[in-house]
Parts: sequence; C-alpha cells; structure tokens
Amino acid sequence: MADLILTGASRGIGHALALALAERGDRLVLVARDRARLDALVTAVQQKGGKAVAVPGDLSSLAEARALGQRLADVVSPGATLVHNAGLWPSKRVLTPEGLETAFVVNHLAPLVMQRPLLDAQRLRRIMVVSAGLIIKGHFDAARTPTGEDFSSIRTYCNTKLCFAVAMRELAAAWPGIDVVVLHPGVVRTDLGARTGPIGWLLSLVKRSWESPEVCAARLARILARERWSPAGEARWLLEEKEEPWPAVAEDEATRRAVRETTARLLSAA
Repeated sequence: MADLILTGASRGIGHALALALAERGDRLVLVARDRARLDALVTAVQQKGGKAVAVPGDLSSLAEARALGQRLADVVSPGATLVHNAGLWPSKRVLTPEGLETAFVVNHLAPLVMQRPLLDAQRLRRIMVVSAGLIIKGHFDAARTPTGEDFSSIRTYCNTKLCFAVAMRELAAAWPGIDVVVLHPGVVRTDLGARTGPIGWLLSLVKRSWESPEVCAARLARILARERWSPAGEARWLLEEKEEPWPAVAEDEATRRAVRETTARLLSAA
C-alpha cells in the first residue's frame, strides 16, 4: 500500500477522485482548506473500505504552503504519489500578503513550495498535475503576471496554469527519478470559475452539458493505474487520456526561460 496525496480534495474533481480511489488500496492523504469537508470525506472513503487521512492546508499563502509541505512530509512514506488538483479561477484581482496575485500563488508558486519538503525528504515517486487545456491561451509577462497587473477574469487562469505546467516540465528534468505527467482532465461541471449575476446564470446553463466530476474522476483513476506516464527526465502532456504534443506556448523557449527565472527569483525571496 502506498500513499496518494490529493490536493483540492474537498469538492469537485478532487472529492469525486477520492471516492473513486477508495477501494484501490492506497492510503489517501486528503488536502484542502475546509477541515469539516475533509473529515466528512475521510468518513465516506472509510465507508467504502478505503483508508484516508485529512491534512488541512491553504495554498493562498507561501508560508502556509511551506508548512503544509512539511506536515505532508511527516505523514507520508517514500513512494507516494502527489496529485496537484487544487486550483483557482479568480473573478477579480486580489493580492496575497506577499504582494502577489492570488491565482499566481495558488495555481503556480504555492504548489511548488508545498512539494519541496516532499522532494527533499525523498517521499515522492510520481506527480500528476491536473492542469487545463486553456494553457494554449496563456501568456506569461514576467513584469506583470506575478502581481496581476495584466489581470483578466479569463486569461489569468490560463496564464497561471501555463506557468505551473512549464515549471513541472523543469522539475521532471531536474528529478528524473520521479514520473511526472501534466494533463487536461476534461471539460467538467464543477464550481471552478463560478460567477454571480447574469454571467453566472449563463455559465450555469452552459455547464449542464459538461461532464460530471465522477466521469472525470474515473478517467483520472485509469491514468493513475498506469505503470508509467513519462520517460525519465520528461513530463508528458495528456489531453484527457491521450498523449499529445505540448502546446506551442509551453515549448516556447523565451516563455520557459522567463517562467524559470521569475519563479526562482520569487521563491528565493519568499
């Protein structure tokens, strides 16, 4: 039995995936901000015959992400799988205490900070990133994106998801012993990006035709069951279950260099 760390576990895809994996044999280490929801999910997993533990944590702060990573390193055993599923689609520009745009932190910097203690303690064997096909619309501006000066209620999500995808390709090269995959999970009916007012009402109508979190969770469970995702030193890109070439924007060397250098600068100062 191995450990599987799942972030964003309290709702949507994460919640459905935890239930889908309940009978697979791994111990689920469930991460989210809402302790009550996590505790209820642990109970639901146990009722299905699975094993789970709740580790509450908040990825909207780099300091808390670092502390969360250390707590996880103390809880899990070597050979663990980490599923980066938590994410934020913001409707307005909000800055963190560090002066950074919140989605840039939640979707990019904080997951990197959180996983560092796990890497240093040699706890991880595999990392899955639940990304978004919308990275094809992403654009990284080193001077503006980290602080949200280029904020858009649509493009900021694309930009920050692109940053993390690029960073995880860098990580795969630096840690060839860890199997890394980045994927678009499908077009899923969750509350990610929910809005109020007329726009929210229209979006709710559109989402009725999207697939359920349970359908997506079954897909992710099948991918998790694969023996290997990527060659050593690489991170492959999947559209749902099919491997595809990386989008051109994620191959652009100027973009990759800008993300690499900016990320290193910000994390060294954190």
